[in-house]
Amino acid sequence: MRKTLRWCLWGILLFGISSCSEDDTPPIEPVEEEEILITDESGATVVNTKDVVVGESEEDVVFEMTSTLLTTSGRVTETTLNCCAMGATAFTTNPESGMAKVDSTQKVTNVTLINRGTITVHTKDLVERYKDFIQTPDNTELPYTYLRVLVMYAGENSTVINEGTIDVYFDHDPSTTATIYVMGMIAGENSSLINNGEIRFHGTGSVATRLRSMATFGNQISAFNNGTMTAELDICEDARMITTGGTKSNVINDGIMRMRMPGSILCMTRYGDSNLINNNLIDLTLVDLPEGYTAVGNGEHPAVCAMYEPLSGMRTQMPSMVNRGTIHIAIEGSERSNPASQGYGIYCDLMGTGGGNYQVNIINDGNIQVTQSGPIRFNMAEAGFITQLTTQEEACNITLGRWKTTLRDFSQTHDLFLAKGVNIDLGGGELFLSRGDDYVDGTAYSVAPEALVYDAGNGMFRYEYSGYEGLKFTAADEDSDTLAWDKENKMVSLSKK
Repeated sequence: MRKTLRWCLWGILLFGISSCSEDDTPPIEPVEEEEILITDESGATVVNTKDVVVGESEEDVVFEMTSTLLTTSGRVTETTLNCCAMGATAFTTNPESGMAKVDSTQKVTNVTLINRGTITVHTKDLVERYKDFIQTPDNTELPYTYLRVLVMYAGENSTVINEGTIDVYFDHDPSTTATIYVMGMIAGENSSLINNGEIRFHGTGSVATRLRSMATFGNQISAFNNGTMTAELDICEDARMITTGGTKSNVINDGIMRMRMPGSILCMTRYGDSNLINNNLIDLTLVDLPEGYTAVGNGEHPAVCAMYEPLSGMRTQMPSMVNRGTIHIAIEGSERSNPASQGYGIYCDLMGTGGGNYQVNIINDGNIQVTQSGPIRFNMAEAGFITQLTTQEEACNITLGRWKTTLRDFSQTHDLFLAKGVNIDLGGGELFLSRGDDYVDGTAYSVAPEALVYDAGNGMFRYEYSGYEGLKFTAADEDSDTLAWDKENKMVSLSKK
């Protein structure tokens, strides 16, 4: 009896303690610490691990910026309205507009930005909110050249890393004629841009929509894609995965890059003396604009290429353009297609006086395929060398290195090397030839210079080649194939061993 009573007393005591605890002490709930995503402190490290949405709130960080950029007309200064998800910059206030703006007197440098979460961008509300401030072709008096979203933005000597996901939805009104521009990762001189995650662009877009996965205008940049970058839009003017405007930089794809859209699709571009190297997969498809829409700006000249070299007279060196991976370039045409549409694995575009003074080395150790469909025959080739009308007295100065391709009737397909203004040195080159799916064993095809390098200039542009005697022809798979080379008649065939 005493034992039972003792247990009852202990039960009442414990119940009382428990009741007092529940009544007198409120439950402790964990407080989620807010991550600071924009810093004005040099040397800082900023990390995002959460889900961030840009473009749907009045709390978006919106500011003015004055930038200098390279265009086909040279350097241009413009003032833009920008929105940022993660950034390293200092702000002041524009006394005239009351808008925050980048404080150019206070540089924020040596910053590390890391995204390990998901950053989602929607353009719809941003465009609607600021449409009365963004210039259009019909109203160039408005204060801002265009609206731009800088998803991850840092200055000089910085590192920008995406290990998570950047999702961009171009969901604004497709009838918008103002330029709507989204850049995924940006940094200044002496910086590194690294994508180890995913960067994705989706949506309808509009005729002046532009996008960049990585972009920089500084010198000595490292831009590496180790993850996945994709873009699929119905309407677009100008799209690039990685573009650099400075010199002495490295642009390298070790991941996957896929794009499908209309307009100008220039996957990896350099405007300075930078390495362009593809080690993995680039898959690009150019399509028509939807019916009822008219191209503007760069979109008026549809082009799709994996590596883009805009030659001009502002160079000091010319590193090689190298493909070691797989490149697939396609144009899906129709009766509405622009017949001037063109597609290349490697594209040299002589667009400025003096550009013909530089020697461009091209190397393909991988696989480049070009395909097209529809009723119109487009200029497409594994490499294209094009001189603009304004500089047609000059020519793309090309040195051929190692080049892998399938043996076919080059004189009819016109899809190995295509030129409108070229001076190509074949002397140090070597063509590694393999059999395609439809190759008939022992069939000989011409490998004369005129067959290998198609002159698409119709006599309007220079067409020159040298060193043909030094060009070598080799079976790509010497264990399986024997190559026969008729030097006198300039014919080559492959036979199984």
